Formats: sequence, C-alpha cells, structure tokens
Amino acid sequence: MDVYYSENGNPWRGKHNMKLTRFSICRTFLWENQEFFIPAVYVGKAGAVLDVCAKIPSEDMIEFLQKWNREKRLSLRSQEEFEQMDNDNPASREFKVKMRLNAIPLTLRMASSLRWYPEDIFLVENEESWPNDQDAEKLMEAYGCDRSCCWHFGRLVYQWNGDPILFPKEISLHLQANILPVTTEHFTTNLSCNGQELKTIHPKTGQEYILTLHGCEQSQTSFAKIAQKDMCYPEYYQTLSYSVWPESGRNFIHILDQVQSDQPRKDTAPVCIPGGKSGSTAVFMAGKNAIHHRQMACSSLHFSPVWEVQWRVVFDIKPRNDIEIHFSVNPCDVETATTPT
Repeated sequence: MDVYYSENGNPWRGKHNMKLTRFSICRTFLWENQEFFIPAVYVGKAGAVLDVCAKIPSEDMIEFLQKWNREKRLSLRSQEEFEQMDNDNPASREFKVKMRLNAIPLTLRMASSLRWYPEDIFLVENEESWPNDQDAEKLMEAYGCDRSCCWHFGRLVYQWNGDPILFPKEISLHLQANILPVTTEHFTTNLSCNGQELKTIHPKTGQEYILTLHGCEQSQTSFAKIAQKDMCYPEYYQTLSYSVWPESGRNFIHILDQVQSDQPRKDTAPVCIPGGKSGSTAVFMAGKNAIHHRQMACSSLHFSPVWEVQWRVVFDIKPRNDIEIHFSVNPCDVETATTPT
C-alpha cells in the first residue's frame, strides 16, 4: 500500500509526488484492555505519517447497537443525548498521539480516522449491509486485520521540527484519549437565585463537589460589527456566576444550557439589519468572572429576554490514562530499498 504525504485536505490521499517510504513496526500492545496495532511509520522529506489500528470486539459494537437502536438514534434531539450516545459508542474512542523518532519530537499537523465493520454488525438491525469505506478496505487488506472484529483506523500526519529523519531507528509514542463530556445534574435558575448550593458527584472518581450559585443576570449583546445583511440574530441571554468546592485547579466542571440557541433568521426589517457584511456567521457566548475563584456560565441566545434557564452540570472525563510505548525500527523492514523522497 502506497502512502503519500498530505499538506492539507484528505490525509488518506496525499500528493503523488510526496510518496513516503514505509518502515515496518508490526507491534501490538494493550491500552487498558483494548488491543492496538502499529503496522508501520512512513517517512519522507516532506514529513511523516503514522497509522494506528484499534481493535473493537464485535460483541461490544453489537451491545451498543442494541442499546442505541436505529429508532432511538433517529429520535435524538438534544446535545446531551448525542453526547451520551457517542460516549457509549466503542467506535468513537478518538485519541491523540505524540510521536518521537530517534528521540526527536515531531509536530502533529492533522489527524483523521476511519471505521471498518464486519457483516454481522449490519445484521443486528436486520438491515442490508452498506459498503465499508474504500480506504478502510485498503487498510484491512494491507495490514491483514482480523475481519471478525470492528476496527478504528487513525492516520496521523506530522511535520519535521528540524532536519528530516529519513532512517528512523526507534519510535516513541505517547497516546492520549480525548476528553468525554458527561452530564451529572440538572437544575433551573431565574434572576432571583443567590447562594443556592448544588451537590454533584464525579462520575469516575466518586468525588463530591459543591456548586454555589452566586447570582444570575439578564444580558444582551450586539452582533452589529459581524452581522450579515438582512439577518436577524438572537441577542438575549442569561449569565450565571458560580464557584466549585473543593477547587481542583483544573476547569473540568462546566455548566451548560440544556436548550440550544435560537437560529439566526432572515428579516428585512430595519431593526434587524445591524451591519452590512456578507457571508455566514457563527456566534457563541463565553465569559470570565472578574471575582477570583468564581466561574461564569452563559446561556444560549434567544430573541426575547431570558428569565429562566435549564442548566446541566458537565464533567470532562478522561476515559483512560495516557500510555507511552517505545519500539525499535528494524532497518531491514523497509518496504523499498529506495531513498525516501
């Protein structure tokens, strides 16, 4: 299988004048009971590419599909529901990889992932199978992966920080699992809230935290400087000041609005033309409390003043600990004898 360096765009199909040389690794390891396979690293003057293959037992995927059947998946409406489904999906375990070749760190430029599923997965919901991605099929064939299991393929593209390392002798990888948002509590506030306390439990450690609500304010913003012509934008929101005890030193607890913002709408009324710029516009609200040890949450945006907000408490959960692995690269395992380009 030929691998090419991609400067931008699709990392699975780079420029043909940037073909990389493959150095085989062919090593398997466990990351908290999940099997991972590193088939090779690809290097050239332009940069380096690493493929990481994560094995997903079919029974885990079947269990997920039975819990989140097609009808349930199509009925999802809120961001919280989508997060819950994604957290349960064994094929959605994204990760980052820091790589060093010959002890020299490289800079990650881009990353992408693909999934491959065996036939029995498609039969769980009595549906006809749909074709797996063509690039995923190529990886299955090239790396000889077990076709009785599901696979998560990650391709990571790196750039050199100095001179290219065209003949690596050793590779070091530091794998970090992406953070998962987990909702633990729901509560409602209005403009009279002050001093209320809310207890919540960290879903992984069992640590209890107390959130103190210090007050809510009705707020309004303006998008006059960035607004698209003839568009009307929601401008009203509520701000909530709160503190967390015990303090963790890390901002891994968030308070988010359960309701999504109103969508901007086209309106030719003069009051709804705050600016004249063209093009699409995405808006969000964020805030920082001026009082030390206090945090601020902003509700979603609405066209009318916001008097009551339904919030949820969200923890940023690290699903598994980081892992660092080191492998030697055998110079005899180079796919071609040509000098890397």
